[in-house]
Amino acid sequence: MGDAAPRSVVRIGASAGLVLYCALGGWLTLRLALAPDPRDAEYRFRLWETRNGAAELEAALALNPRYTAAWIARGLAAEIEGDTKTAEASLLRAAATDHTYLPRWTLANFYLRAGDMPQFWNWARRAAGMAYDPAALFQLCWRASGDARVILDRAVPTLPAARRAYLDFLLRTHRLEAAGPLVDDFCRTGEPSDVDRLLNYVDALLARKQAGPARKVWNALAERRLIPYGGAALTNGDLSVAPLGRGFDWRPSRVEGAPIFFDRGLRRMSVALSGRQPERCDLVEQYVPLEPAAGYRFRFRYRTRDLAAATGLIWSVVDARSGAELGSAAVPASPDGAGEQTLAFSVPSDCDLGRVLLRYRRPVGRTRAEGTVVFSGFWLEKEGKSEASS
Repeated sequence: MGDAAPRSVVRIGASAGLVLYCALGGWLTLRLALAPDPRDAEYRFRLWETRNGAAELEAALALNPRYTAAWIARGLAAEIEGDTKTAEASLLRAAATDHTYLPRWTLANFYLRAGDMPQFWNWARRAAGMAYDPAALFQLCWRASGDARVILDRAVPTLPAARRAYLDFLLRTHRLEAAGPLVDDFCRTGEPSDVDRLLNYVDALLARKQAGPARKVWNALAERRLIPYGGAALTNGDLSVAPLGRGFDWRPSRVEGAPIFFDRGLRRMSVALSGRQPERCDLVEQYVPLEPAAGYRFRFRYRTRDLAAATGLIWSVVDARSGAELGSAAVPASPDGAGEQTLAFSVPSDCDLGRVLLRYRRPVGRTRAEGTVVFSGFWLEKEGKSEASS
């Protein structure tokens, strides 16, 4: 019992010493690892960055001839000094040892500054084929040339990923005319993953009121069954498909106090007026292609619940370009069952695109409506010709 305590102390002391020894050893190892080593290429490169001494850069390259950042730095420094031969050779050496995006992007910029356009397009194309996000590269191409065909042919590889990235860039920068040839290709060969970007193109065209090109892409998507309808002047008139909210399909608005529901199983569109909706609001709409100087009939079938005779609901057709109203028809209450109304209108000679809208306007002298209207079918018929809704 007498020597048990000393042995315990010894054990504790030995453990503490081991911990202290390991801690000191680790600190010394870390200190050695962090110490600058003149034989390290990165250390010499960092010295060049702080001192801007050419000797340090050359030393870094002598220590590591595959040091891409040093070759690029050497090339750019030589270009600043006016030594374009050394600059070109250094940047080419970087690209030869490192087959990633940065050396190719740097060479494209170098040749553009040098005015060597064949080499610029060569390296721009090489860079575009591997860039994760080539937006900056495409912007550079548009600074080099305003010719959309030249850029597409010379700078954009035929790789689907590169073409998708370029189409996305053109849509983001609102270059719709330049996007046309790519859109045509994707309409023929596109996959379901391309539908979103093609619908972005359709929506951008509709925002510019370009009905013909927008309808062409919409119908091409329908023919390839990438969207579930197309062809007829009115889209999804039988309400058999949940609307996309884009293109030529129904576009419900988010109006507080007036939610809209689509039930494709029952083929219905319901609008619930809570009495808290705005006094004037547009609830749902659809772009429709129209033939100039023609007459049309827009028909709708519906029933109402709990709505007064003057519901305040109105279907209206407007010229998408000018906003002028071409015709309107009220949606009166239908207490005895289903009702059907027809809106006849004439199209001006300079109009080829309309918007069909369901609007709410609080009747004068009345409180805001409360109740529901359920629509079960829509048709748009040209005078003298009946068109089935799609």
